[in-house]
Amino acid sequence: MLHSDDLSAYEGSLSSEVNDAILEIKRYFRCDNLKVFSWRPGYIVVKASYSVSLPSRGSKDNLIQQEEPVLIRISLSRYPEESPAVLSDRKDFPKRRLPHLYYTPDTEPAVLCLVRDSLNQWFATITIADFLLVGSQWFFKAGTGTLLEDNNEFDPVRLEKKSGGKHIYKYDMFEQIVKNDERLVPKFPMALILSCLYKLNEKRSYTYKSIAGIPLLGLNDIKKTVQKALRFIFSANDSAKVMSLFSLLVWNSDGSVESEYNTNLPTNFGELKFFLNLRNIDIVSMIASVQQADVIFSRIIPIIHAVLRPKKLIGYTGNYEFFTYTLMLPEGGLTALSDETEVYITSHTEPHTSALANILSNEERQQKSLFVGVGSLGSKILMHDARIGKTNIGAIDDDNFEQHNLARHILFSNSIGQNKATAIIEEVKEFYELDITSGLIAYEQNISDIQDDELKKYDTIVDTTASQQVMQHFALRNISPDLEYNRCELVDDGQIGLLYKEGKQRNPRIDDLVYTACYLANTDSDLHIWRRNDAEKEPTVLNIGLGCNSITTVMPDDLISFHAAAFSQILSADKEKLAGDSGLLYLNIFRRSAGIPQISNRYYAIDAFEILTCQAGSKWTLRLFPGITEQLLNQCKKFGKRETGGILIGVANYKTKVIYVFEIVTEPKGSSGTPVAFTRGITGLPEYVNDVKYNTGEIIGYIGEWHTHPMNLESLSGQDMKTIAQLQVINKKTPIPTCAVIVTPDKVIPFVHE
Repeated sequence: MLHSDDLSAYEGSLSSEVNDAILEIKRYFRCDNLKVFSWRPGYIVVKASYSVSLPSRGSKDNLIQQEEPVLIRISLSRYPEESPAVLSDRKDFPKRRLPHLYYTPDTEPAVLCLVRDSLNQWFATITIADFLLVGSQWFFKAGTGTLLEDNNEFDPVRLEKKSGGKHIYKYDMFEQIVKNDERLVPKFPMALILSCLYKLNEKRSYTYKSIAGIPLLGLNDIKKTVQKALRFIFSANDSAKVMSLFSLLVWNSDGSVESEYNTNLPTNFGELKFFLNLRNIDIVSMIASVQQADVIFSRIIPIIHAVLRPKKLIGYTGNYEFFTYTLMLPEGGLTALSDETEVYITSHTEPHTSALANILSNEERQQKSLFVGVGSLGSKILMHDARIGKTNIGAIDDDNFEQHNLARHILFSNSIGQNKATAIIEEVKEFYELDITSGLIAYEQNISDIQDDELKKYDTIVDTTASQQVMQHFALRNISPDLEYNRCELVDDGQIGLLYKEGKQRNPRIDDLVYTACYLANTDSDLHIWRRNDAEKEPTVLNIGLGCNSITTVMPDDLISFHAAAFSQILSADKEKLAGDSGLLYLNIFRRSAGIPQISNRYYAIDAFEILTCQAGSKWTLRLFPGITEQLLNQCKKFGKRETGGILIGVANYKTKVIYVFEIVTEPKGSSGTPVAFTRGITGLPEYVNDVKYNTGEIIGYIGEWHTHPMNLESLSGQDMKTIAQLQVINKKTPIPTCAVIVTPDKVIPFVHE
């Protein structure tokens, strides 16, 4: 039985991006008649099937079939900014027994977890074919029992962010309570936990923090002093939005091990009772015993269930996995509790107790600034502006402030659970309660959801997301050329801070500048070190929450502050004195050493790129580093009536459909030309291209061919087309588009074939 058997064919219209995605899917699976079905509102699915290369004796534990039917889910309105997803089409797919799946109820298709980082961020850097290839690798690993590569540890259930909130607790604390059997009363395997609720809203998405287990002997004292204790622990004041709670931590005392993944978690109290009773946990009697101790429950009761796994959990010290259920009591409290009473499940976040220092700035700035991303770096730059009295600031961020952000963010624990943009704007408004603060605006949205009319309120954009996805969004978005776009990011483990300022009329554009930074690694020693380190390192994994890990760069708070202060100064400086109408690439360098660090900075003024629209209806554009066109025309003039040529050095971006050319290689050794033909030599060429790729961290390299038509032929010759056909076969292995540039005595004409 297949999930697609219950679906109806999609008959609506499709955007060009979605149509292109479907065509790529058909090409990948080599099938022109893949069916497209309606899915949830706003989504479609494409029915396909993976051929899985299995061992001769079949898959491990017979979980995976040789042909695995799948559904490729695509958002109709948000693709490609929202990544597709791979869903199993099998209703009997053994998701209870496989790791690296997102949590879904039994009736829903299994959703493959393909990466540990943000799926959307990852997809922003790859093609559909790459995405589908990873899906194929997932099934192969599942079939051979190699999905887990973390020292044969247990992979926790993946609860997505859209679950019913966050529960903040120290894993080690709960694990020790259960492991040591620290019961509130001897009769039940249950502990009473002192907790608090950070945030309550109409969407019923809650953020809790659990502090400690409560022994029976100390219960009365805890009940009397709970508010005082909470205010001491959280440094709360009378306006703090913190509500005390008592939580229950329950476990099965017979030591039963559960190896299957829970895919049908309770949604009401009746289901929760049944679910726990199967594990010898009598939750009704446990709640009654706590009542007898005169513990007054709020209308919200977090119930944490400890599940013993067969192996140590990935990223944690113990074998217990914890699930938090939020029991929502009706108006009548416990006496009105029924089987239909709602239950929500929350995901886990580890707490952090360190605080951030205040960063002061004493400059005066008048620009109206919009900050895209107010994370650790963006929040500090924004606060530099805010602390000197600037009241025209916008902040965009669709993420919430969580415990691990305390390590490096400008905000404090009283903002936990709030949207980052709202929290930081509210903090700034509190600086200036007697002033007009209508110019301080928070946007709890993605940048793609911000309308152009809102952008017109600002003079400058400061993007600190370090996101390829956001960069590509701005590269393609038709914003006003009077709106100055800046991007700040930290690279090389924080040893280099990069600031990019677009040029006049958005030329050079942000993508031109980002790739220029890579190209300059051929001559700039610091950029060279970064590109080599970036090419060779593996990302550091931080165990932030129980489930998929978050990949981030590890660096101290003061190093981020160092770069933020420098960026803040450059952003507020007079651009005319730095680069005039040109674009700006600024390097802020902090090289670690055993003694005093090596600190330096420098900048490059980058002139406008030359923009050429490709022929043959390819929809590709060439953006040429300043001076490339002049070099090509000079080569045509130099060789007169004899054809000459060479190769192009650069990079292609499939998402923006842009080829960036930074250098030309002229007539390599072994080349020969006549008035009607040119044969390019290869002597020394592979070595040179490899050197460029090495220096730039495998980013910049061979990207196409060029040759002259001195007789003024402005199209590809028959021989040119044959050569392109041969190159297409070679280039698809990389893959890169096949780019050929024709140079006449007065024109540079690009052609791109995929």
